[in-house]
Amino acid sequence: MITEGILCKTCKELNIKIIEIAVNSDHVHIFFKYRPKYPLSFIAKRLKGRTSRILRKEFPHLKEWCGEHMWAPGSAGNGWDVVSKYIETQDVHHAKNVSYRPRT
Repeated sequence: MITEGILCKTCKELNIKIIEIAVNSDHVHIFFKYRPKYPLSFIAKRLKGRTSRILRKEFPHLKEWCGEHMWAPGSAGNGWDVVSKYIETQDVHHAKNVSYRPRT
């Protein structure tokens, strides 16, 4: 999936370790570990900005479909157990078009 590839590459460039990731056709959940070199807001902006830019270039019709904002505001800062459990169950709740992969 192109979105997952963009996210993984961006995280690698920022030295961010992806613990788990679930990519659905209309949303993404990513659980990662990062050093405090970058604030979480910077990381979210980088991930959303890069995926939006690349996907809009690759699929021009997205501009018409989603307007100026491809990504909705996200949530951050939930506890390890809450996020991990949520990501693990994404294939149950959204079995259609899901790419789920735990990272080690």
